[in-house]
Amino acid sequence: MSENQLYFAPMEGITGSIYRRAHHRIFGGVDRYYAPFIFTNPKGKISKKDLLEIAPEHNEGCWVVPQLLSNCAEDFIATAHTLKGLGYDEVNLNLGCPSSTVASKGRGSGFLGEKEALKAFLADIFDKTDMKISLKTRIGLNRADEFDDILDIYQAFPVEMLIVHPRIRMDYYSGKPDMEAFEKASARMPFPVCYNGDIFTAAAYGRVSEKYSDIRHWMIGRGLLSNPALCREIRGGDCASREELADYYHTIRDEYEVRLQGNKKVVFLMKEFWHYISWILSEEDRQEIDVLMHLRDGAEFFRKAEEIAANCTVVKGQGFHSEMEVHKF
Repeated sequence: MSENQLYFAPMEGITGSIYRRAHHRIFGGVDRYYAPFIFTNPKGKISKKDLLEIAPEHNEGCWVVPQLLSNCAEDFIATAHTLKGLGYDEVNLNLGCPSSTVASKGRGSGFLGEKEALKAFLADIFDKTDMKISLKTRIGLNRADEFDDILDIYQAFPVEMLIVHPRIRMDYYSGKPDMEAFEKASARMPFPVCYNGDIFTAAAYGRVSEKYSDIRHWMIGRGLLSNPALCREIRGGDCASREELADYYHTIRDEYEVRLQGNKKVVFLMKEFWHYISWILSEEDRQEIDVLMHLRDGAEFFRKAEEIAANCTVVKGQGFHSEMEVHKF
């Protein structure tokens, strides 16, 4: 029986090339990194900003799958062709983003509410794209009972892999994942199905992977943001050390300082970094990070962050919302 595959979910504005490279070097354990979505356009042109994130030379050593956000087949096909020219052989279609600004334009999870248009779109891109195409989906726009019809659409195409986040768009990231809907997808689809949603600790992964022992593909998002060593722990390795977290912080901070102009942008990104990391640290550390979050002066922020990085204590077994035991699957 082959080993399960573990994937890092795309998180817009967070899991870019700087983040991926640092994570791969320091922690590893991830089989594929799915890149945050790129907007498509008719000429297939990729912006300089997106090229910094997706160009192979900026992702050395990482197996990266680019993700496209589109509801126009012509634009998707053109942009996929550009990605193929960069050396990629697979592209992932985002049918899951719940953001109002995305969904209101009929893209991401918003596309799930336009089933005939979605069917025509998929027919076109699978016919004219000379690449493997995987899909990342929610189970519906407004109701879970929409998923049967959505699965009927997906089933008709040669999908490389269906990544299911079993929530409807209106749930965003709240409430319990709909495991009945996920079971429906895993039972019906003739291609590999990947589970994505609320795997925050190695113990949680153990429970859900034991229950769904036939599933070989697992995608983790917030769980890896809060515990970058989670995939290593899942495979029987050590939890993150203080030294690794300090290296992680310094590497990401330093590369952002080179790429971005101005401390304010770097401070914002590093606040997000510590917000997630706080979940695997001691209560005392979390209180210190709460102080850090309220600092506005850049120099003061970096002094405080340096102090936390040098002295923090990792609590093994913790993870994003782990102490709340949100879902037992």
